[in-house]
Amino acid sequence: MLDVIKPHHVSLCVLLRAFLDSEVLQGLVTSDENYQKLGDFLLQEIRAKSSIKYPSLSELLTKLQDALPSKDVGDQISSLLMEQLGGVQYPDDLVTFFSDMSQLMHSHAQALDEDALKGGADISSAMGFYIRHCCVSFHMLAFEAACGLFDDLQAYKEVCMYEQQGFQPPPGLHKTALRNQAALDALLNQQMAQQETQSGKKPAAELIAPADELTDLAPHVTKVDLLRHSHAVCQDDFLAAVDSLYKYFDYSTGQTARPTGGAAGAEPSKGHLQDALLTLGSAHAHFGHVQEALLALNEAVRIAQQHNDNVALAHALSALCHILATASPAAVTQLTEPGAALTDPTAHLSQLLKILKRCEKRAQDLHLPHLFVFARLALAQFALEHQTGPSNQQLAKGSQVAASQGRSSAVLGVSQAVQDTARLHQAAKLAAAVALPPPPAASAPGMVGNVGRATVTDLFTATPPVFGTTFAGSASSADAVEKLAGSSHLLQAGAWKLAGNLSLSQASSLTHLACFADSATAEDQALAYAQLAQVAMSKKGYKAAAEVLALADKHLPYSNSPALQAARLGLVHSRALHRRDVRHAALFASQLVGLADPTDSVSKTIR
Repeated sequence: MLDVIKPHHVSLCVLLRAFLDSEVLQGLVTSDENYQKLGDFLLQEIRAKSSIKYPSLSELLTKLQDALPSKDVGDQISSLLMEQLGGVQYPDDLVTFFSDMSQLMHSHAQALDEDALKGGADISSAMGFYIRHCCVSFHMLAFEAACGLFDDLQAYKEVCMYEQQGFQPPPGLHKTALRNQAALDALLNQQMAQQETQSGKKPAAELIAPADELTDLAPHVTKVDLLRHSHAVCQDDFLAAVDSLYKYFDYSTGQTARPTGGAAGAEPSKGHLQDALLTLGSAHAHFGHVQEALLALNEAVRIAQQHNDNVALAHALSALCHILATASPAAVTQLTEPGAALTDPTAHLSQLLKILKRCEKRAQDLHLPHLFVFARLALAQFALEHQTGPSNQQLAKGSQVAASQGRSSAVLGVSQAVQDTARLHQAAKLAAAVALPPPPAASAPGMVGNVGRATVTDLFTATPPVFGTTFAGSASSADAVEKLAGSSHLLQAGAWKLAGNLSLSQASSLTHLACFADSATAEDQALAYAQLAQVAMSKKGYKAAAEVLALADKHLPYSNSPALQAARLGLVHSRALHRRDVRHAALFASQLVGLADPTDSVSKTIR
């Protein structure tokens, strides 16, 4: 979908014409450095989509002068831009201008003839694509719309002249130009991803500021409520999270659609309700409301089955795996029917293992790499915690050798899962950047043994979004795989620590912080610092562990992570025991136990 052309696009086209036509800048730009800086500035501007609204002419001129090393050159180019915009006196001048812009483009074959070529841009280059985009957008305008663009351009210039003279422009003259819906959606998706990665690094007010600004400028954009929901979840505000979620799915009904895994020819918006229930179930699971989460998942499964939505069913299955893995057996009293309980820990673990294997199989069949990686790592963690396998029969006989072999086998299983995740991560990033042909209609390759081979790329073609409107296409799945790839190194660090190799455990935690700092969630980064503090305390003493925790506080100043709190309490508890201070050791131990959820629903790992 083409952008509706705005006065900001016209200004950039004027600057592009001056940059591409050497005769226009002759005498203005006399050094290669200024010319290169001008080109870098234009490339940044035509690719910039990180703001809600287009910059005003005054803001564009300020950024232009800041980008050029010579102030005189910046002033001259700014004057040239104002002169060119002032030459647009009638709507017909816009038609002439864009007709001249189309003459600046040339093909690759013409670019080879340097003698015949004077300036211009290749049609496949970034500048050439932007010029073509603007020309096509303008020529598609109706006569009334072209006249409206001319009026907006006149107001655009008048506001700049008022601001340059130090006067406040009249209220009716200043018009805020918002970016198109696709750009706003992309910006909101980026902001939602930052809620998880930046929640411990920035204050809450700074993270929610884009949502407040967009609400004031464009109250019709309903997706801002989904951003508020993500922010509230990261800030552990249950009431705000549920309220924003209800607002979003109430007001966006019929406005958003997603490709579902249902039958061909089905209505594209029918997945809206199960998306809402899946998101609600995930929110309840995050806050430890196991029963409410299971009720939402059961309803989502029922509706998804009616609509033949296999993708929603797969996500519901993964959410159920997450609940079973984090909640105590006594808390899970409802799975598919009221009254069905798994109070027996053995039955609970058996059910969890069965569902994890089912989730892995369904993710493979439906070409959902993020769910496959989730199930693969969850199975490795399950084996590490419970040491599943043939060695369990020998463990019942009390064999210490068998126990060591079972633990070693689980550690090796985690290493294999981490390697498979790394290969899938690489394939996902490549597939998100390059369009691949669709997979064959009938294919059931052996995924685990063939990860990283040619058949794996079939997982990443036409990947459905995660929870529908939250993400978009294979790029969203690749981002989810990248986060899981970072988390896999934390699992690897825990496995090496259980195996007694503190050096490799430390290396895995450092790998996570060094390679996945931009994509990892704040909670995962806090866990990595907590692991490093424990290793530092075992290898170098309490002072080294305190230095690691101080570094964590510097990088995550606003974090309230239970992992970091547990690491701090574990440090002072161990020091108190070392000093034989039993009273303070008991106090710190009670505080450590208090970190667990009092409802016995979540935080089983901390307990």
